Amino acid sequence: MERADVLKNYAAFEAVRAELEASHLGQFAVLHDGQLIGTYASIREARTAGNASCGVGNFTTQEIRSEPIELGTMAAALA
Repeated sequence: MERADVLKNYAAFEAVRAELEASHLGQFAVLHDGQLIGTYASIREARTAGNASCGVGNFTTQEIRSEPIELGTMAAALA
């Protein structure tokens, strides 16, 4: 998979991240050609589905998780 394809898939993931976090937190997303293919309970399920629907190595997987919020150095100093 080319770097451009990976970046395209990541941009697609970022576009729907909030929606996925709200409904599929802890699952794994499969993306291909800038499109969300599906979400799966485990990385194994995601890779199996990706291989079946997109071909071996022609997709990316992304864990759906909340990212920590960076509050800056002032917040760290107050903690």
